[in-house]
Amino acid sequence: MRLLFVAPDMHRGGAERQWATLIPALAARGAEVRLLCLNDEGPLFADLSAAGVPATCVHLGGRADARALRRALAEAEGRPAVVVTRGVSPQLVGEAIARRAGAAHVLNEHTPLTADGELLALRPHQLTLTRLVAPRVDRVIAVTERQAEPLGRRGYRRERILAVPNGLFDADVRVRAERAATRRELGLADGEFAVLCLANLRPEKGAEAFVEAVSRAREQVPRLRGLLAGDGPQRDELERLVAEREGVRLLGSRGDAPDLLAACDALCLLSEAEALPMSILEAMALGRPVVTTDVGGTTDAVAHAETGLVVAPGAGAGALARLAAQPEWARQLGERGRARQLERFSGEAMVEGYANALAEVARR
Repeated sequence: MRLLFVAPDMHRGGAERQWATLIPALAARGAEVRLLCLNDEGPLFADLSAAGVPATCVHLGGRADARALRRALAEAEGRPAVVVTRGVSPQLVGEAIARRAGAAHVLNEHTPLTADGELLALRPHQLTLTRLVAPRVDRVIAVTERQAEPLGRRGYRRERILAVPNGLFDADVRVRAERAATRRELGLADGEFAVLCLANLRPEKGAEAFVEAVSRAREQVPRLRGLLAGDGPQRDELERLVAEREGVRLLGSRGDAPDLLAACDALCLLSEAEALPMSILEAMALGRPVVTTDVGGTTDAVAHAETGLVVAPGAGAGALARLAAQPEWARQLGERGRARQLERFSGEAMVEGYANALAEVARR
């Protein structure tokens, strides 16, 4: 089966990390897989290329970039059986490629959900274009069942929406550096309880709330430290905020998430909108408890007071203080989180779900 994956880029966000796991696994099952990036490449593009996945980027300069669009549409000549897309522009371009190739079009939906259960808002022209193409999409693979209803409201046919949870293989969270060495590099002293926030620095990801929560929690447990890994449009603002607070360090974009998680004692993600965050699954896979808000599929993964703590907006400080004050309890939560990840969010289960869905839509 020939598969063409179309994305904006392959930077280090959760959706990109999920594709970086999924695509090689499908290739290992015998699929002929190609990757097309429209806007930019990114570090995971290079990783996939190095793993033997044929990958192309057309560096689309805008809707009027006819040359780049022609290069993208030329992917139809490879006659994929299924075109898998992620994002608004890839969805539009992917629909055109699928039409030319006589292929099925599958949208892989990673758009976050807000606390009121709606998909994160699109710009007006993006929403209009999405509504035009939505009824034509042959299958939507969401990452949480909670996305189904709002996707239906955007015009996707509800009987074509399927949820396949994100998953991880052990190789995805292989720790390459010793915990003690990473802690020294991060400036963590013995006995300090380190909490990591791993996220793109966009407003809905709650990075500012994380900094404030760590700052307030340290008033109760001074040995608590916060680390914020990621990059994005809020970086300058967060650098100023971190400079005003003690106990929080901004790390920038990192390619060693497993090492960071292994060096820390918990993960905190106080997002205002989420789908099913890969960072939460990565923390669980490494036996780290998670503090998070109830948005999107976060509570599909995190069982409150069993594998972590699910908090209301603004209540992160109390949860962090509880974990830092009871490190043995935090360790037990993490152990149960590891068992839950293996049971419900394995890489094998994810790839099996996608392989079956893609094969079914290709036959149909």
